[in-house]
Amino acid sequence: MTDAAWTLYAEQMDNVDGWFFEADVALFSKILACQTAERITGDMLEIGTYQGKSAILMGYGLRDDEELVICDLFDAVFDHTHMSPIPRQQYSGLDQQQFLANWDRFHTRRPTLEVRESADLDLGDKVLRFAHVDGCHSYECVAKDINLAATHTGERGVIALDDYRGVETPGVSAAVWQAVGNGVLFPFAATYMKLYAGTSAADQRYWQERVRDSADICALPDFALPSYRDVSAEQIRRSAG
Repeated sequence: MTDAAWTLYAEQMDNVDGWFFEADVALFSKILACQTAERITGDMLEIGTYQGKSAILMGYGLRDDEELVICDLFDAVFDHTHMSPIPRQQYSGLDQQQFLANWDRFHTRRPTLEVRESADLDLGDKVLRFAHVDGCHSYECVAKDINLAATHTGERGVIALDDYRGVETPGVSAAVWQAVGNGVLFPFAATYMKLYAGTSAADQRYWQERVRDSADICALPDFALPSYRDVSAEQIRRSAG
């Protein structure tokens, strides 16, 4: 991301509606810059884009031979089975054309739009280096989105997960920590809103070293979390007693 591009984004990002806070802007930027500098290649994915605030920043990290896939229902979100009443109100006015208008203020090359439920998304043989999971916040949806992203994430790839600790989004927490316990996600950093993870212990250590000194984030210490499959019923009974 050039200085001019960063200046434009910093000056204009508040004019794009959405929830994308300073710590996450900085961490997205740092991760994408590291991937560029260290020649980590691959496509990108965002599940749930709203009006494009985070997607626009991701777009600055794209190389010419890479693709950013945006999966969102846009105005069809109100027909989504797992959408609860409060998010239905928050996402009123979610419009594909508004997203594209926002995008076009920053970029000339458009992303690939998949206007469908993420459960129906087919990524083919794509290998991802960055995925942002911020779609439906029910347990079932998030679990499927994590598995989709993790299945396609390549070496040194990163998955950012929104609302992993929200009181109103327990399904997200349940799906995220189940994935951690099952050895699907290996978290290396967290902000107030998002958890950042690789898909192997080696990638976890790799990214910990690169974000350890970043401001306003929690760089998670090395830890070995046993898989749920490794915990016997007897051990569970003992811990409960």
